[in-house]
Amino acid sequence: MRGMILAAGLGTRLRPLSYELPKPVIPVLGRPLCTYNMEFLRRTGIKSFVMNLHTHPKLIQQRVTGWAGKTVRIDFTVEPVILGTGGGIWNARESLKGGTFVTANGDTILSFPFAPALAFHRERKALATLILFPDPGKRYTPVWVTEGGRITGFGSEAGEGAKSGFYTGCQILEPELLSNIPPGKASCIIRETYTPLVADGAPVFGFLSSGRFQEFGTPADYLEGTLALLSARKQEAARPAAEEDQVTIIPPVHIAPKAKVAPGARVGPGAVIEDGATVAEGASVSRSILWPGAVLPAGEQLNGAILTPRRRVQVG
Repeated sequence: MRGMILAAGLGTRLRPLSYELPKPVIPVLGRPLCTYNMEFLRRTGIKSFVMNLHTHPKLIQQRVTGWAGKTVRIDFTVEPVILGTGGGIWNARESLKGGTFVTANGDTILSFPFAPALAFHRERKALATLILFPDPGKRYTPVWVTEGGRITGFGSEAGEGAKSGFYTGCQILEPELLSNIPPGKASCIIRETYTPLVADGAPVFGFLSSGRFQEFGTPADYLEGTLALLSARKQEAARPAAEEDQVTIIPPVHIAPKAKVAPGARVGPGAVIEDGATVAEGASVSRSILWPGAVLPAGEQLNGAILTPRRRVQVG
């Protein structure tokens, strides 16, 4: 199987952060955001990928291939005009024709039991299987399915659907689907491909699963998602504040190897100091992210914010 990471968006909701870096490569605990879903799909057995790009394609390619090294094959397609969730896949069709393939978004972090979803897809001889998660807070547009998993409608169009979940952006697809995507133009795969296929009774299914799903759409999402990942990491989080080289560290924290933290600084709880960032003498940082090259001046406090080389974005 091949994987596709959809990464051609503008990052509008992430502004002003996306004025400095395209969303797929914003730093998340020392690595580009889009590589998390790539790593998840790698663990399922997918060994090669294609990514569609629009904004700053060369920068994204550089950051992603730098992470991948020689262990992962990644091809890229560039969209001078954004082609959407349908057109972007169609545009990468030459890389996806060899058999079953999987797509995921480049601005989320997702994990779930993949093997049962793939078995479900194959048992039902599905053309497409969308991975759905429960949505008790009704935050997202529901996807309605029968008891057997066949999709009957999207949003208010429930059809004969007995239950629903929200679409995580991950889907298992057969190459025959490519001929059902409007060719050579921008399109939404839900509206312009799946909705007509469902109406025609095509084998389009939804697999209800559960696991980790985190959006990084807005600066607040980015901060909260990063801190949730940080808290989930195994570290000595239960110990009291520690003194290391005259720096007070209160876990959980992520201090990159090439970050600089001056004597008298206080780091944590919930502090992410990326490579090349600096926390000056007597400064204090908690529930915040410092990007590479960011400098928190001496004596200043940072809480509930993202600090970049160019700006401070306060989100909480």
